[in-house]
Amino acid sequence: MNDSTSIIQNRLREITVNLERAHLLQCDGNWKSSGSVPPYSSIGLILEGEGTMRINDMEIHPSKGQLYLLPAKTMQVFFTNPDRPYRKYYCHFELSCQNYDLFEFIRLPLCADAKDFDTAAMLFQRMINACNSHDITASIMTKQSVFDLLVYYMECCPAGSISLIENKGDTPLNNAITFVEQHLDQPVTVQEMAEIAGYHPSHFAKLFQKRLGTTPLQFILRQKTKRAIELLTCTSLPVSSIAESLGFANQFYFSSSFKKQTGMTPSEYRNVYLRSHQ
Repeated sequence: MNDSTSIIQNRLREITVNLERAHLLQCDGNWKSSGSVPPYSSIGLILEGEGTMRINDMEIHPSKGQLYLLPAKTMQVFFTNPDRPYRKYYCHFELSCQNYDLFEFIRLPLCADAKDFDTAAMLFQRMINACNSHDITASIMTKQSVFDLLVYYMECCPAGSISLIENKGDTPLNNAITFVEQHLDQPVTVQEMAEIAGYHPSHFAKLFQKRLGTTPLQFILRQKTKRAIELLTCTSLPVSSIAESLGFANQFYFSSSFKKQTGMTPSEYRNVYLRSHQ
């Protein structure tokens, strides 16, 4: 796993969502904008028609069976062909992490072919139904529908097309993340990470949490836990050996840390996994 993937995973882990609206729309000549910067993002599915969408300096022409993404806080120009107007599903939503919009950090293709048109349409219809529901669980269903659609959109993106938006301020953090991943067998400290990044520890800790949505210490423990899970489920190494291989001072500290992260001790986790795969 590279450092960009780690940052993206942490961003996705920490996001919160708010659905503004979702509808099936038959566009007409009034569906146009000569330039606006909406505070929300949009994902849509084209059912028929033609049109143009310009996001900052990038122009797309989504057509039938394609999904499109309009990230929040971007300059947007759009219009439909009056002779072949769009008919489309769409939704407006906010995806945020630590008070920043998700798409300020992660770049997705602005247009992608829906892998299965019926599945894509079903996701939008489920979202619309959730919006119109008066059930006690309606608010949960609307949030879940956005997550489901985002996952589906990302699955429709070509391999390698999802990337971290580079920020010069992130480079030192990338170096610190790489250091952690290359030294999981050692008791890495926040002080060491800060030195690798070239920051004072207190400033590094604040910047790290702002950028990744988690503290440096939580990140270290999470990475060690991921590696421990691999070793527990894919090898027969004793728990004591796994603890030693991950730089823990002793098995007790390793077990305590692992349980805080997973809710189970290493032995319990291994037993549950083996029972479920017999």
